[in-house]
Amino acid sequence: MDNTKKMLEITGSLIYPITVGESAFIHEAESIRRTSTVLSMEKISQSDVRFETRNTRYLLHMSSGKEAGAV
Repeated sequence: MDNTKKMLEITGSLIYPITVGESAFIHEAESIRRTSTVLSMEKISQSDVRFETRNTRYLLHMSSGKEAGAV
């Protein structure tokens, strides 16, 4: 992963599974985040996923509510 990119730590649930080569869609508290193209991803635990897009490195803490997508 590129260490010069900005890092965001977010909490939300996946709308679709994270797929390399496509945008990620994450439902956060009151909005939906669409990322730029996912370059890589790594599942850290049952509830945490690290992934990198063209612009940003993310650490996603998946909320324990309804998970629409799977990793």
